[in-house]
Amino acid sequence: MRPNICRGKARLALSPMTITFLLLISVCSLFKTAIAHAQCDCTHTFSPGATVINGTEEGIQPGDTVCIMAGNYEFLRFKEVHGSAAAPVTITNCGGQVVIHNEDRAYGLVMEDGSSFFHLTGTGDAAVTYGFDISAPDKDPWPGVALVLGGKTTNYEVDHLEIHHTGFAGVTCKTDPLCDGSADQAVFVQRDVALHHLYVHDTGGEGFYIGSTQSNGHTITCDGNQEVHQPHYLEGIHVHHNIIERTGWDGAQIGMARSDCAFYANTIQNVGGAGEQYQQQGLQIGAFSTCEVYNNIIMDGPVMGIIILGAGNSRFYNNLIVNFGEDGIYANQQDFGAGSVYEFYYNTIVEYTRNGLRVHGVDLGGVVARNNLIIGAEGQLAIGNEVPNVTETTNLVFTSTDGLFAGAGDFHLSATSAARGTGAAVVDIDFDLDGMLRATPPSVGTYEFAADSPGQSDIDPPAPVIPSSNDDSDSSGCGCMLTASADFFSILSLIF
Repeated sequence: MRPNICRGKARLALSPMTITFLLLISVCSLFKTAIAHAQCDCTHTFSPGATVINGTEEGIQPGDTVCIMAGNYEFLRFKEVHGSAAAPVTITNCGGQVVIHNEDRAYGLVMEDGSSFFHLTGTGDAAVTYGFDISAPDKDPWPGVALVLGGKTTNYEVDHLEIHHTGFAGVTCKTDPLCDGSADQAVFVQRDVALHHLYVHDTGGEGFYIGSTQSNGHTITCDGNQEVHQPHYLEGIHVHHNIIERTGWDGAQIGMARSDCAFYANTIQNVGGAGEQYQQQGLQIGAFSTCEVYNNIIMDGPVMGIIILGAGNSRFYNNLIVNFGEDGIYANQQDFGAGSVYEFYYNTIVEYTRNGLRVHGVDLGGVVARNNLIIGAEGQLAIGNEVPNVTETTNLVFTSTDGLFAGAGDFHLSATSAARGTGAAVVDIDFDLDGMLRATPPSVGTYEFAADSPGQSDIDPPAPVIPSSNDDSDSSGCGCMLTASADFFSILSLIF
């Protein structure tokens, strides 16, 4: 007797209503993708399951929009993505949030192979603050970095990403030396990079690792032999309006940024949690870096709020630095950058155990400290006797906050504060941490007294801490309201 190959499947017979329902799901899914594609103005679309995207192979051209459809990804690696100065390539989320979680590799999202003139942005869905959620918690054999901007990438902008739970750094923005010498100092320069509106938290290492810290040369192994290569410079690095918290190592560090370096309007808190020696600062400005560091809130760490090591000419102003175990700001010329001048204006430094502001360096060109408000148990502004050309004017140093501030934990000035209206004008710094214009005469410290200010400037204050959303709602715009009975899900279980 010939066997009935259909026997045993009769129970899978679907009613017309169920078939219609399944068709609706398929059609809705197609509509969801099509509508999202149209809303995001996509030139190229990639869906969950994609891992490596090669711009050359995919035909990505200057001005194109590359859409990463909402969903879960193991990792994403972008290679050879090239826009132009006039028409960068945009890489964005579409139809909701892109979630990248990689537990097996040392990266989450990577830009590499010389990619240039691109804009990676998580603004593809107005309902989602951070359109990319990236984590890379792996620690063995290599600690994970969520966002890797390397492989000689240059000329790019990155914004509105949430980066968290990493084995090592949240963001690396540099290219380590290569055996062929193509990333060496005399060959490659990373130019014109902007990193803003990123939420970086719960990292094993630094929140941001920007540029090399191996300023004396980076030793690498090539064909079994050790070679020393000089790391490349950065020309143009702007880091602003980021939130950085709960880092294992430094909140952020910048090195080799020899021109057009700006770090501003960032909020950094709870750094150095892993207790790694020399890696417990709020912010580090390293060798050969010439930076403007201003309007930042930096709080809660075991060692220094800001550490400056071998930097070039740099200015630090309108920074609020609170609760560090040693110095609020520590600067040491370290035999780099002979003739460099360090300038400190309008900083409020509170709750430290050694010095509010401490500077050393026999080869410095000079130090200027003006309108700084320093309050701590030691109450010190300490500039070494070896430092030449020191200018200290209208700084205020106290051992107690009594009467100075509006209230506990609020470092705006009280109406009767000794810092109100007691400063001296700094020609090109006419705003405070809140973006309020400075009065005449200005107040000492980070904040102008609001009633004395002539108005608001166009400076945006630091970003507030915004918790990540756990909203599981569908933001696809599909418009289909689908419901199913228990019998329907029973049928699905038989099918799958």
